[in-house]
Amino acid sequence: PLPPLPTSSEVHLSSQKLLRVQGEVDELRRLVQKEQILLEQEQLLVLEETTRLKAIMSQVEQLHGEIEEINRAFGIERVHIFRSNFRLEAHRISLLQQLQFVFPIKLIPIDIPQNISSFASSANVSTTNRTVPQYTIAGVPLPNDVHSPSVADDQVSSALGFTCHMVALTSKYLGISMRYPIVCKFSRSAILDNEQRRIISGNGNGHKTTYAVYPLFRERVVEREQLDRGCELLNRNVECLLKMRNVEFRKDWNVLAKIDCLMIQLVEGEDIAFAASR
Repeated sequence: PLPPLPTSSEVHLSSQKLLRVQGEVDELRRLVQKEQILLEQEQLLVLEETTRLKAIMSQVEQLHGEIEEINRAFGIERVHIFRSNFRLEAHRISLLQQLQFVFPIKLIPIDIPQNISSFASSANVSTTNRTVPQYTIAGVPLPNDVHSPSVADDQVSSALGFTCHMVALTSKYLGISMRYPIVCKFSRSAILDNEQRRIISGNGNGHKTTYAVYPLFRERVVEREQLDRGCELLNRNVECLLKMRNVEFRKDWNVLAKIDCLMIQLVEGEDIAFAASR
């Protein structure tokens, strides 16, 4: 027997189901198309980001190459600077050695005459010599007290002149500027005090600055205070050289002892103990 034909209500229901399914299929297709569009857009964004990242990586690699090149050039320059400094220091040592030869500094015993009165009679006066160690520069003694009568005026002036020349040349060779400029004129040298300056106004020609000048020689016309001030400024210049080269010293050392300490440290490379007696 044949199956029974569907009724009109069943056909209607089947049509509705078919339409509903067809609508769902259409909706799914629309969603799939939308998702596909979004996926294509995301792929384009990923492609753009990938291209950008590749460009950044290329720039980073280029920068790494430039940094390596800079480091190599920097290393080469450091080697050149080290060699230049080494040659400069060697040249300085050679000049200081020549300076030591021209102005040798020595500590030698010197006989100082002194008078001894007799107890029996004040008229009986005898003379004896007292040996004391004293620093000399180029064979000329420079006592700790530049006013000492044991050394003649011309000897003190010559020793101070030699010292001024040695300090000025040492400052020049080491490339260290002195705070107090020295006027080197052999036994008539002087030193300028920058702390005591005076501005003089000219007649329509601007202003002129003058500095206090202190003698570095001993004569009758030279006041004791002026010579002491000049020696103090000279001593400050020497201490400046020592400090700039990290050489230890003591304040109570003779100025020639300080210079000798500097020379030994720079030329011979010997580290004199801070407690060494000078």
